[in-house]
Amino acid sequence: MYLEILLIVIGLFAIICSILKPAFYWNSRKAMRLRRLLGDTLASAFYIVLGFAIIIYSIISIINGGIR
Repeated sequence: MYLEILLIVIGLFAIICSILKPAFYWNSRKAMRLRRLLGDTLASAFYIVLGFAIIIYSIISIINGGIR
């Protein structure tokens, strides 16, 4: 149960940081690599979709009884 809650927080963090683009997140080495590869708009969309995917996975996991 705690892992699912942590994953929800991580997903929310990814979504919020992709929208607000703080320097520590948006200018990190991995983000810069993805931004160069895809461009800013697609990289932002990728991180938002990834955040929602993590949240959905966590909610489904909670409904099904937790990650095993």
